[in-house]
Amino acid sequence: MNIAERVKSKILSPNHLSERKIGVEIESFYYQGNDFSRIPVNYGKKYSALDLLTDISDEARKNNELYSYSLEPGGQLEWASSPQISLWSIEEEYSRHIENQKKLCKKNDIGVGHFSVEPISRPHDIDLIESKKYNLMDDMFKYTGALGPWMMRNTTSLQLNVDYLNEEDANQMAFIADAIQPLASILFSNAPFIEGQLAGHENLRWKIWNETDKSRCRTLFDHNIKAPHSLIDMYVDWLLSRKAIFIENPKGVFDEFGDSLENMIQSGSSDHLIDSAFRQIFTHVRFKTVLEIRACDRQQKGDEVVPAAFLTGLLTSEGPRDILLEEIMSWTDEDRTRLSRSAQSVSFANDGPKDKSVGYWLEYLCQLSLDGLDERSKKFNIESEKPLIDFKLEKLISKGTMTQQIQDEYKKSEQSLKSFIRENYLDLYND
Repeated sequence: MNIAERVKSKILSPNHLSERKIGVEIESFYYQGNDFSRIPVNYGKKYSALDLLTDISDEARKNNELYSYSLEPGGQLEWASSPQISLWSIEEEYSRHIENQKKLCKKNDIGVGHFSVEPISRPHDIDLIESKKYNLMDDMFKYTGALGPWMMRNTTSLQLNVDYLNEEDANQMAFIADAIQPLASILFSNAPFIEGQLAGHENLRWKIWNETDKSRCRTLFDHNIKAPHSLIDMYVDWLLSRKAIFIENPKGVFDEFGDSLENMIQSGSSDHLIDSAFRQIFTHVRFKTVLEIRACDRQQKGDEVVPAAFLTGLLTSEGPRDILLEEIMSWTDEDRTRLSRSAQSVSFANDGPKDKSVGYWLEYLCQLSLDGLDERSKKFNIESEKPLIDFKLEKLISKGTMTQQIQDEYKKSEQSLKSFIRENYLDLYND
């Protein structure tokens, strides 16, 4: 088995699944009391992100929870659900996490922020986790793009993980997910402020991730991976040609590796190097042993799972997915290029495929998604998941993105920005 075959085999290793499950990952910022200083990342005199990770993970283990936690480079805590068939099960897990988080934050005087781009602090205000892995990433991103420090320290996201049943299923889902990522990024944009200023119409998190490292970020389409019937093969060939950021030994020790990911994998015999290569790719859609869909912003409190439900309805229901696949196949390369350009802005009036507006395509996708959730309810004999999103999608379509809504609210408030955020968009838990 050659190296490409080994990587493809790893991607497809769970394709014997008879029931598709999904998982959700949600990241958050944490602040010192009602101040806008992020909590320290590393251990020290003050309660840190590493302390929070330890304490909240211990609490989850005591309660026999199946969900888990990790930290992003700038101390953003990531909650990861267990794999579930129903979005309601994920919502219930997340609610239990929120209760545990509330106790720890109240005890340690920590505030929780729900924006997808840090509204006040600059990257140089935020330390990185003390890890050679993150130091190597940080060093590389200084030369590969303009906004790598923002990506690592000052962004939060929502990620949907989806099981695939076989290679064809995986190819189709990845193709569809990649094509609609610009639209999903616009609809769920939640970054109204940056460096204490209004974001205007900019879709900030999309911009930041696209300007981190063009060789390993952006859409699959941007890397000419756009054939739905051989997408995994193309993805593997492309992945192997990327420059490695680091090499990781089986004990989790990192070192620099100044060559391609292909040669990094070939330097050892263990599959852990393939897993390590997967983690060095940051496209909006990527493969591990599940399909990861990563372009959606972290949402405001109470709306966290909405993007996951929206994508689940589109990708995991046969009828709506077939309709959407046929539609996307009719889009030209120019259509998709135009759509990616339009995703730099949160305006629904911008151009999308076939000379129709972004707003037209968002309404189209919302209806298909709701139809898909109806289909899932019947197929899996589960409570309809539509109530998770139907009203919330309608509000976004009619009033615009949260990026726009929150800026409009702030302009009317006549408050300072810090006062406005503290009063309306920072969970302090100190009442």
